[in-house]
Amino acid sequence: MIDAPGTASLDVERRDHPTRRFALATSPFRIGRAPESELHVPDGHVSKQHAEIVREGPAFVLIDTGSRAGVMVNGQPVQRHSLTSGDTIELGASSPVRITFRLTKVERPNLLEMTMMSVVKDPAEGGMSRLARFFEFSHKLGGGFSLEEVLRDVVDLAIEVTGAERGMLIVRRPDDSLETKVARASGARSLPIDGLKVSETIVRKALAHGKPSTVDDVGQDTDLALAASIVSLELRSAVTLPLLQVTATAGHDAPSVNVFGVLYLDSKRRRGGFDGFDLRILERLAQDASSVIENARLLGEAEEKRRIDREVKMAREVQAALMPEQFRSTTTFEVAGTCVPCHDLGGDYVDQFDLGGGRQALVVADVCGKGIAASLLAATLQGALAAEIGGERSLGEIVSRVNRVHCRLAPVGKFITMVVALLEPDGTLRIVNAGHCPVLHAHRNGVASVVTDGMALGLDEDANYRDATIRMSPGDTVLLYTDGIVECEGPGRELFGDSRLERLLEQERALSSLALLERVTHEVETFRRGVPVSDDLSVLVVRRR
Repeated sequence: MIDAPGTASLDVERRDHPTRRFALATSPFRIGRAPESELHVPDGHVSKQHAEIVREGPAFVLIDTGSRAGVMVNGQPVQRHSLTSGDTIELGASSPVRITFRLTKVERPNLLEMTMMSVVKDPAEGGMSRLARFFEFSHKLGGGFSLEEVLRDVVDLAIEVTGAERGMLIVRRPDDSLETKVARASGARSLPIDGLKVSETIVRKALAHGKPSTVDDVGQDTDLALAASIVSLELRSAVTLPLLQVTATAGHDAPSVNVFGVLYLDSKRRRGGFDGFDLRILERLAQDASSVIENARLLGEAEEKRRIDREVKMAREVQAALMPEQFRSTTTFEVAGTCVPCHDLGGDYVDQFDLGGGRQALVVADVCGKGIAASLLAATLQGALAAEIGGERSLGEIVSRVNRVHCRLAPVGKFITMVVALLEPDGTLRIVNAGHCPVLHAHRNGVASVVTDGMALGLDEDANYRDATIRMSPGDTVLLYTDGIVECEGPGRELFGDSRLERLLEQERALSSLALLERVTHEVETFRRGVPVSDDLSVLVVRRR
């Protein structure tokens, strides 16, 4: 007996989130805050390149890749650790995630040992010929050959072993219909798949039971003798062996088993079924076919993930290019801002337009949803604003025209909340609030919330918007932000909240715009104490010099 290669995975637990499973299909498997990591942990406590898991032969080794907070296994700090199944990994002392390493090993008989035994029992030329075929198959299984070649050889070898006339690899689609992947006839001949008929009764029975099954004589099996497909095919004997997908399950020591197809063989001539030795060989062949198909699926998923990661990286670079690298201050106003997406691509949009003559326009918007769709809508919004913002129309008219563009282009239900502020050299601020968070104005007498009654963009093409005016005295500060700030959760699901933000602004209104921005972001980070963020965090601070 030998061990099959282990199937390794990570169970990742986050607070108030369901456990997710990640297959260790690539080496190295990177863990960190960098979006391109195989396990992306978007938390300020986590380093961009925090740790990685590499495969060294049959072992999986965890390596600390220079993290600030360190890496712990089973509560002990490590720099390099060879993982065993059940090990618990944490990213520092206050890890935002709990990671459990799982390794599932499947014991299965050695095909070569079994074949050698058959040759000892059958020293005739046929036995040596069979041994040569198994050596050839083992070479193909070992590498360099395509999925189609290996699966074809599995079926050909199964036909040789049993003396069957036909053999097929049949898989079950997600909609429960059947698909024939390989169809072969005795003599290593290919069969046309189109129009090919098999006993669906026998195949369905094998899929339901998930165990090897032989029909020695169809005529003697009352459950099968009257099946229409068997009668029409005039079958006398058949064998089915399940194709199994074995995966570890979170919270369970025993792996879960999914029957996703069968190795099917039948004969119109042969009676007496298939002897025990044949079945053992066939079971191993079915296991090998399962492994080949499952590995091809995992490799396909890994390649698809890499493709999506490349596209998301490009979209992220485009989105970053749309945002200002730094916010520009004027002789009248200090301006500072930030936009931190909670995912690879955020739905928040923050921007600044220089209108000349000391006039600036600032925008803070929150697009419904996250990911690529939200980033595309944010780019569309930027284009519409850029086309309108420098004109002679009032700010309310500009937002009305942008709303009409969004209603025509965006899918139904994809709305945007937004606040636009126009900064005048005399210290006046004109704002339009389209269903967004209030604008906070800190002055010598306290903090005022300023909001206009405009609805979010994309809800009504005929909506009208009006602007409000804030007259800022020297030392006054205005704060524009998205709801990711006030709805940020701390331990116990408490929200950061509007009142906490207003108190902070009132207490620190004497700070410069940049210092106040850093203070707000620091307070939010301290408040959540490692609880993962569920929304983008965006803030703009404007201070009258």
